[in-house]
Amino acid sequence: MKNSMKKWMLILSTTAFIPGLTTGGIYLEVYPETVVEAQDLSPKDQAQKIVDALSESYPDDTLPTYVLREDDKLYFTAATTGQEDQENFNILYYAEDEPIELNATALNELTPIAAFGKTTYETEGEAAEAVEQILDLQGQEVDLGYGITGFMQGAAGSTYLNWQEGNWSLVVKASNIEEEDPVPLAVEVVEYLEEIYLPAPTQVGQITLSMPDENSTYETNSVVWHEDNVVYTVTHQDAMQAIRMAGSISSPTEQ
Repeated sequence: MKNSMKKWMLILSTTAFIPGLTTGGIYLEVYPETVVEAQDLSPKDQAQKIVDALSESYPDDTLPTYVLREDDKLYFTAATTGQEDQENFNILYYAEDEPIELNATALNELTPIAAFGKTTYETEGEAAEAVEQILDLQGQEVDLGYGITGFMQGAAGSTYLNWQEGNWSLVVKASNIEEEDPVPLAVEVVEYLEEIYLPAPTQVGQITLSMPDENSTYETNSVVWHEDNVVYTVTHQDAMQAIRMAGSISSPTEQ
């Protein structure tokens, strides 16, 4: 995770909307008081300005601090939903060649690389059900290292490699048509989880990953868990970065 050339991602927490943006089913609309001027700022200064503004606005939520991949564009910004609703919000993260204001209308035409969301339910049971845990420990056994066994099986042109770590269930999906092998990615995930801690689910958490693909979207890979009656969701277009992003919530990481 350490990088000789430090790039800056955004730690964001909720809210504001951009008119007309419907990415991922999220409607966004700008609130002027949440706009952070990005003009003439370095990547570090822009990120810090946004971090400071949102930290003051949303002090009760711990957010990801590691969104950027090494080969991503340098400048980061975000669009956030409904600041007045602290119990339910979504954040879309963007990487661009030039600085763009937080919640700028220009984001309507851009594609996010990742997202973070919070959804509050009436009961802990409803939240646990919303995680949609997949627990399928059948099929060919695969040694993933560190005493962890995965179970691999094929279905409908795909291969699924499932395993469990604590309250977390994990699955890597690979395409049989593309002759993809899910084992190396699963091994990399297991090894990384020996170094950092993910947030601790109250009952269940689900990690769903896909092999790298040029058609991947910010929703392709997901890390979902609940804490009591609240469900948190991290998504990223890159499988390993989804894991790193979720891990940075419990183990804050500067990049």
